[in-house]
Amino acid sequence: MMNKSYSYYGKILFAAYLSLSAVTSYAANPDDILGYWRTIDDETGFAKAIVHIQKAKDGTYLGTVVESIARPDYKPAEFCRDCPAPFTNRRIIDMPLVWNIRPDPRKEFHYIDGYAIDPLSGKIYAGDFRLSTNGRRLSLRGKVIGAGFLNRTQTWLRETNYTPPP
Repeated sequence: MMNKSYSYYGKILFAAYLSLSAVTSYAANPDDILGYWRTIDDETGFAKAIVHIQKAKDGTYLGTVVESIARPDYKPAEFCRDCPAPFTNRRIIDMPLVWNIRPDPRKEFHYIDGYAIDPLSGKIYAGDFRLSTNGRRLSLRGKVIGAGFLNRTQTWLRETNYTPPP
């Protein structure tokens, strides 16, 4: 009888160890933010663009628009509207949408000191980014520079099977 209880408890402990190690063995890598992301408009809930986040030469992260997403009754803008220099009248495709993103050394899955531009309004936001623990969602929380009370939050979805257009 004693062997059975040790065997039973041993199996439970082993299963607990495996599940705990599966949870704790994943540590966020700052490069987890790299890849293609589908931007979701915070006002309409519709996808608007595909952004490619890459590592910049200075070690920060930079996201560039690689594709605009059309839908019935919506034609994507081609140029940055009312945007300050250096974005004035710039084509949205190949334009940096987010830049200067740095990993937060105090928090896993968090990125700080980033900037984002809304190419439809020309507003630039300073904000933070948070990657979900499963790496599938990226939340951007920003404040308009010069008007800190105007906040905005967007959630982007990872595109795992995306192929850039030729």
